[in-house]
Amino acid sequence: MGKWAAVISIGVLIMAGLIYYLYEKQDYDFDPSLKEYEIVQKWNLPNVLDEISAQEWVGNNTLATVQDEDGVIYYYDLEASEIVRELKFGEAGDYEGLTQDDTHFWAIESNGTLYKFEKAESGEIEAEQVKLDFESGNDIEGLTYRDGKLLISVKNKNLVKDDETNKSIYAYDPNSNLMETNPVMKINYNDPAFQVLHESNPDQYIRPSDIAIHPRTGEIYVLDAEVPKLLILENDGKIKKLYQLDPAEFFQPEGICFSDSGRVFISNEGKGGDPKLYEVKLN
Repeated sequence: MGKWAAVISIGVLIMAGLIYYLYEKQDYDFDPSLKEYEIVQKWNLPNVLDEISAQEWVGNNTLATVQDEDGVIYYYDLEASEIVRELKFGEAGDYEGLTQDDTHFWAIESNGTLYKFEKAESGEIEAEQVKLDFESGNDIEGLTYRDGKLLISVKNKNLVKDDETNKSIYAYDPNSNLMETNPVMKINYNDPAFQVLHESNPDQYIRPSDIAIHPRTGEIYVLDAEVPKLLILENDGKIKKLYQLDPAEFFQPEGICFSDSGRVFISNEGKGGDPKLYEVKLN
C-alpha cells in the first residue's frame, strides 16, 4: 500500500504541476494596472452551459446560448438569471458558433457544418444543414452575420495551408449557397499590436474563439480563449485595438455578443467551476 500511495502522490504532484504550468503559460504577464476594461455585471450560468460556446442577444434582456455538445438553444433571461426555455435544432455535436438575422439562427460545428433554422420560442425544429469547405483541422469557432453574409473565422489553419502570415476570416452567402475561398479579411501577424504578447510562435498571436459585429460602429470584435484577448478590427481586418483580458477572470472566454445598444457580453466555459457570463465595459 505504501508503494501505491507514493505513486499516487507523485502522480497528483505531476498533475498539479502541469495545471500550474498551463495556467502560467496562459497568464502572459498580465499587469492589472494596465487593465482597459471593467466587468459591470456577472452571472453564474447553470451547469448545462458548462461548455458554453456562443450567445446572441434576442431582446427583452434575453440571450440565445449554445454549448458545444448539444444541438439546443438555451434562452437565458438576464433579469431572472436562469434558462427560461429551450429550442432543439440538432443532435449531439461540436457546436462552436451562433449568429442570426431577423428570422433565422445559424449555428456551426467546428468541422464547418452549418445549421440554419427558424427562430422559434421553444420546442423542436428541423434545421437545414450545409457542409462548407472546411475540415476539422481548420477548427471553426467564430460565426457572425453582416450585410447578408456569414463571416466565419478559423481557429487553427487557413484554407490555404501555406499562408502562415495571418489568420483568415471567410464569407458565406446563404442566398446563393456560395462560400468565398479567398478570405474577406486577414489578421496580420506582423501587426505591431501583437508585440505586447511576447509570443515567439506567430500562430499563437490569435486563435479566435468567437467573432461579433458591433451594432453601431460595424467593427469586428475577435475573441481569443487560449491567450485571453479581444481584438477590434476595422472592415479591412486591420487591428484598431487589442485588449488583454485577465486570465483570472477570463480563463476560457468562448462567446461574445452585443445588445442592440452596444452592451458587450462575454461568456466563459466552466473548466471545473461555474460557467460565467460577464457584461464588459471597454475603456
